[in-house]
Amino acid sequence: MTWDEAERVEALHNYGVLDSDLDFDGIVKIASHICRTPIAVVNFVDATRQWFGAECGLGVRETPLDVSICAHAILQPDIFVIPDLAKDPRFGCNPLVAGDPNLRFYGGALLTSSNGLPLGTVCVLDYQPRPMGLTDEEEDTLRALARQVMNQLELRLAIREKEALVREKELLVAEAHHRVSNSLQMVQSLLTLQSRQTIDPEASQQLQASAQRVNTFGLMHEHLYRSGAGIEVDLAVYLATLIEDQNKALASTLGHRRIALHAEAIQWPTSEVATVGLIVFELATNALKYGEGLVTVRVSKVEGLLFIVVEDEGAGIPISFEPEESRGLGMRLIRGLVSTRGGQVAVDRSKRHTAFVVTMEMPEAR
Repeated sequence: MTWDEAERVEALHNYGVLDSDLDFDGIVKIASHICRTPIAVVNFVDATRQWFGAECGLGVRETPLDVSICAHAILQPDIFVIPDLAKDPRFGCNPLVAGDPNLRFYGGALLTSSNGLPLGTVCVLDYQPRPMGLTDEEEDTLRALARQVMNQLELRLAIREKEALVREKELLVAEAHHRVSNSLQMVQSLLTLQSRQTIDPEASQQLQASAQRVNTFGLMHEHLYRSGAGIEVDLAVYLATLIEDQNKALASTLGHRRIALHAEAIQWPTSEVATVGLIVFELATNALKYGEGLVTVRVSKVEGLLFIVVEDEGAGIPISFEPEESRGLGMRLIRGLVSTRGGQVAVDRSKRHTAFVVTMEMPEAR
């Protein structure tokens, strides 16, 4: 078996096992019991030392590489057995054999990485030679225990890699959020500046309204980022946060006006939730601007359709008003947003006060 030693050591370090607190005590106890040896070790061969992930009967956690028997074992393709270490020319002068603790027998199974690199062994040792070596059952046990050690290492590596990906994703999301927020702030500032420099009062008002819409979109983006939203978001929770912000803003200007939300728990794609948020914001803003009293937002679902009802306590909308014919920027924006989900906006004239009703297809119905 041949390999690049630097690559082998790098692979060992990538598992993050050296000097760790991984528990392999059960492994060595089983190996010692099945093989009937006083010593058993889970051994990892580093560049200059061998480190014991677990040991029983030896009393140390590492030794220099120059006295390592396992450094020879990783050169073998399978089980490595030395019936009498003292009679083997490779180990007769080894201080662990020639002196204390006077080891005489060794048997080890390879710990092999997923790409075939030897990392160490699960091995057993004895103070007495064993001319017959290991039985087939004992060798199979060592192989099985070695596989169990590597399964734990592979799981540990997979978890570490997943955590690294999560951290990378969080950094990318944070960077994207930062760039989007900066861009939205720049657009809002430009619209505000343009509105102040425009002589035409109507055009100035439209620019200010657009700046406010950009600000609202920025707030919705901020809420999604801070909530750590996944693929889907709960509309009730999301809208409650937006409306809470709007109520706080109203407290300083229209202390007697507020918005009340009654929403079912409905899962909505995060990528499209801003659409619902903008529709609610536009309708609620219109109700605050042109209506009276409490503004109530109701969100529900019925047979594959999402219903958004926004009403206030005003006298109602003139009979001549039709949302589909309105040329106002706000209503045109609402119509455009609603159309993206095959919906429509209408006025509920069965009520004595003002009530707009938006219907859209639910995501699962498309």
